[in-house]
Amino acid sequence: MATDFASQPSPAPSATGDLHEVHHETAVAEIVSLILGKFSEEGERSFAIGKRAYEHALWLKWKFPDYQSADFNSMVKQIRESVSDHIPIKAESIRVSDWVRCHVLRELCRDVIADLADQLSMNEYRAIVGKALSFSTKDLTGHLNLGWLDMIREIATNRISGGRVSRKDFDERVAATIQHIATLMAADARTAKKAALSEAKAKRRAAKKTQKALTKVLSEGIANEHVSPEHALSILYSVAKQHGKPMSRGLGGFNPAECTERDCDLLASTMFAAGKFAEIVQLQALLTKIMSSAGEILNADRYASIAS
Repeated sequence: MATDFASQPSPAPSATGDLHEVHHETAVAEIVSLILGKFSEEGERSFAIGKRAYEHALWLKWKFPDYQSADFNSMVKQIRESVSDHIPIKAESIRVSDWVRCHVLRELCRDVIADLADQLSMNEYRAIVGKALSFSTKDLTGHLNLGWLDMIREIATNRISGGRVSRKDFDERVAATIQHIATLMAADARTAKKAALSEAKAKRRAAKKTQKALTKVLSEGIANEHVSPEHALSILYSVAKQHGKPMSRGLGGFNPAECTERDCDLLASTMFAAGKFAEIVQLQALLTKIMSSAGEILNADRYASIAS
């Protein structure tokens, strides 16, 4: 018959009882050590899988120039399904994509903090990889996001000096890091907004100053007959073109059907200032042809009038 362990009476305190307690604590410590070893070994194996899968993805990208994110996903899917063919486990439980990202995150940390990056477990990297790492499965490149390296370094330094970081402590550090990042981003946003407003004000002041100076120069130039309105406009067209901002060909209300001789002078000077030499030649040839035809018509009308 089965014995209910919990129903047994507690032994009276004695030296034997103390030995039993020591035996119990020792056994628990050994079991905890075995469990920690299990998770540590599984974590390192997951890192190794992530590294090998990442290396193979790099090879695929090198082999196929049109490599896309879908190719990375296809590779991961094939690996998971192949594992499911051998053992009764759901494919989605095989976290190849997460392991790849954790490998990349740890190696990015290693570039800065060396082997301190190894002080965090796979489970801990998985808990933060979505926040701490920006990773492209198309380009197979990634970078550390703001604020997370400091947290990783602090935890690693604590452990390397003999300290412990429990799950509760780890979660609190993650929450504090998220809050710290939000504060930094808000401060950056305020600074950027302030800088944008200052820049806009400076541009408005500069524009107003430039417009005032330009108006004064043109006013004095035209009043003193140092420059004609046509010449001033042709200069404006030329300067605008030099800065890659050519002005509209409409000449600000130019109407060919109602133009005057002065408008024609403006058209010619503006085209010349804008470097429209081929167009000037085309216009000259067309006008010559038109005037030739018009001359023949006028002469025919004159002869008809004389004959009558």
